Amino acid sequence: MSNSTDASTTRVNGWRVSPDGRGTMDMLWTCIVTTFLCTYTILCLNLPSKHDSNVRVLGRKLLWMAIAIAGPEFLLTAAAGQLAAARDSVKAFHALGHTSWTYRHGFFANMGGFELQPLNGAPFRVNSKHILWLMSRGHIQYPEISDEELLDKSKRDTVSKLITCFQVGYLIIQCIARGVQNLPVTTIELSTMAIVVCSIMTSVCWISKPQDVRYPVRIDMAETMDQVLRGAGPVAARPYRQTPLDFVDDLTPSWALNIQPFIKLPVGPFERPLPRIGDSRLPWLETLESLYLCIATMIYASIHLTGWNFRFPSKAEQILWRVSSLILVGTTALFWVLETGAIWQRYGSGHKLWKRMFGSEDKSSVLVTVTEDVAGSQAVEPSTLESQQPVVEKEEEAWAPKQLPLVWEFWTIFPVAFIYALARFYILVEPVVGLRSMEAGAFQTVNWMGFLPHVG
Repeated sequence: MSNSTDASTTRVNGWRVSPDGRGTMDMLWTCIVTTFLCTYTILCLNLPSKHDSNVRVLGRKLLWMAIAIAGPEFLLTAAAGQLAAARDSVKAFHALGHTSWTYRHGFFANMGGFELQPLNGAPFRVNSKHILWLMSRGHIQYPEISDEELLDKSKRDTVSKLITCFQVGYLIIQCIARGVQNLPVTTIELSTMAIVVCSIMTSVCWISKPQDVRYPVRIDMAETMDQVLRGAGPVAARPYRQTPLDFVDDLTPSWALNIQPFIKLPVGPFERPLPRIGDSRLPWLETLESLYLCIATMIYASIHLTGWNFRFPSKAEQILWRVSSLILVGTTALFWVLETGAIWQRYGSGHKLWKRMFGSEDKSSVLVTVTEDVAGSQAVEPSTLESQQPVVEKEEEAWAPKQLPLVWEFWTIFPVAFIYALARFYILVEPVVGLRSMEAGAFQTVNWMGFLPHVG
């Protein structure tokens, strides 16, 4: 997609009203509405705490909407990781004979949809790994909730989805039609198109995730947590930071595990057990899955390259756009290379990495094995459970390794992320700044009659 010389190249400075053709506000309003619909309506955030007010819930959604605008690929990364985690839970539960467990169940559990109520203890949120471990030890029964009931708890608004689809379709058709008729497409329209494409991929990942669920499903347990921890063995002796089941799966946010060891900032939580499962925790992705995600994010970044030959208010702005677009694509690929190298080093040998990329290892069976290994541990005195200060330790799971970040990994990825952020900032600012001066052809409307078949 590029701006053709066939359209008038005379520049129009300042605000343009709409009676003759389309005005500046027409372009701006279309992009604002489309961006809002694509970022707000697709959000499927984790369940709030029971203490969260409606204002706090709304504020959290607005924050993630801003993240979806500033860096839609980050939201896509989270959605892809959650999809992989839901898939793994389906495999694990099916391996135990619970074939009624679906992707929707996996999403619902991992977003804090189930709350464990121990005997004589405070309730806390549990995810699919916690539930599976508790079931394997006989502490709880399989949570009997149907896929239809979960769908009923979801508050997906069909009308808003239809409006979003209409608005997105209008923008896409408008941009294609302008290209066909050699009319300039503005950078603000191009940037909106990029957000739309990334939002569509995010929506595909979240297609089975319940939306706007407020209250969790309670799972009653006829034992105290002290009894559960006694039976778990030495692995449960480590003081917990998030929930008493941290030894099964630690809910610490991903950024805390990767950054905190270097910057030494406290990461909380301020309340224990954790009142809700945070949205910033990115589930583990296998190398091949991360490659797919890399390709998807590069598709998003590459859309900005289609503005290579756009006419900007100044030559400097055009050069900055080109450089920033190249940086978006290049750093995305470089990030995947660095992460792959880090995984290679963590696993220690190439053949293991190859097996994880292209082999037939079933992670669900490994998960079942992990629960059996933990179940076979020896009992531990309860006095040791509270004898130490909370610490974040590595979880011994073969299929989801959680190790402290490598030093070289942090000090190479951090500069890459910083350069990416600068380029992304320019890509966000330029479309708005560029409205001050545009080609006259940008204000011409599409001749829709020209697409209709006619004689003569």
